[in-house]
Amino acid sequence: MGKVDERNQSVTNILNDLITKAKDTNYTLNETSYKDAMDKLFTTDAWGFREIILVVVVGMKMDESYRASTGLYDCNPRAIYEGPIKEFLIENNIPHRKSGPLNIAKAAKGLDSAWAAQRRPQDVAKKVVDIVNLLENSQTANFTEMIGVSLLRRLIAESQRMENLNVEIEPSEDPEWLYTISHELISKAPDAGNTPQKIAAFLLKNYHLAMNTGIIVTGEEDRASVTSTTSKKPGDVNEESADGNIYKVYEITVKPFDIARIRDSYDCVNTYNQSSNADLHEIIVICRPEDCPTEMKKSTTHVYMGSYEYQDIIYYYWNIYEWICDTLQRMTSNARSSFYTNLNNYISDINTSETVKKLWLKLHNR
Repeated sequence: MGKVDERNQSVTNILNDLITKAKDTNYTLNETSYKDAMDKLFTTDAWGFREIILVVVVGMKMDESYRASTGLYDCNPRAIYEGPIKEFLIENNIPHRKSGPLNIAKAAKGLDSAWAAQRRPQDVAKKVVDIVNLLENSQTANFTEMIGVSLLRRLIAESQRMENLNVEIEPSEDPEWLYTISHELISKAPDAGNTPQKIAAFLLKNYHLAMNTGIIVTGEEDRASVTSTTSKKPGDVNEESADGNIYKVYEITVKPFDIARIRDSYDCVNTYNQSSNADLHEIIVICRPEDCPTEMKKSTTHVYMGSYEYQDIIYYYWNIYEWICDTLQRMTSNARSSFYTNLNNYISDINTSETVKKLWLKLHNR
């Protein structure tokens, strides 16, 4: 077994030991010195704050001399989080982000007051620093283990709470009902753009599957925060051939797709064209009327709202609500049913936003 495999196995063993103790009702803890700080980590949807504490605990269990306050990266946090820690979280159905702790600690030398001052919400970041200071200075025996067990007990409780929000749906092919719930989700729980992107991807995917067009739809697995540069794709959602040639590019948004966004998009598409020897010069932006640039050449139709030409790429703006309604009407009944199932499965996923889950539950309890 190589060094990396040995390290990963060590991380897995540490976490399995901690979760065993966390599930043991006879394992008692005195949380007096850190309860308020630990509870604070669970008051924000920035999950990276609680995940970074898990990384620190693992780092200190692996090496007692590890000090996250001054040398955060000494434990190779990216490697251990994106490898064995994330696998552990997935196996135990615990809510997590792809690189949550790494995003909040990017370029940080240590988890200290200077780091906390640059993070939002700052009051939560300060509690992270408080816990790290306690870990590094406590004279209590097995204190690192105590923090790990306390954290995992809360993560297990979060998992159970999220599971309780899931909905058992009855199959539906009704385009009016499916449009209503899609509209409600996008307008009331956009989740930083994840909701409209998932809805658009599921619609296109199931449309093509039912029609047996052979077109592959990509983008449904990405979060809206994933940039085109990171995904190496020119848009949020793409229609492609089986061998990966992109036919159509879609940007899905409920934020202004203005000149600044157009420039960013242009750079990504241009980079993709050059690296892939492609020739993409049209982008479809599916958004709300208020998200269109004021300089747009306006249309007199409803679904198609207008266009904006930037250098050698033209952006066509479609009304997201009209497009959803139109697409549902054109889908087969089986495709609509599959779309509904896909959407429910996504919302039932442990990592989907609590706001989205609660609205979905409300929509089905009317």
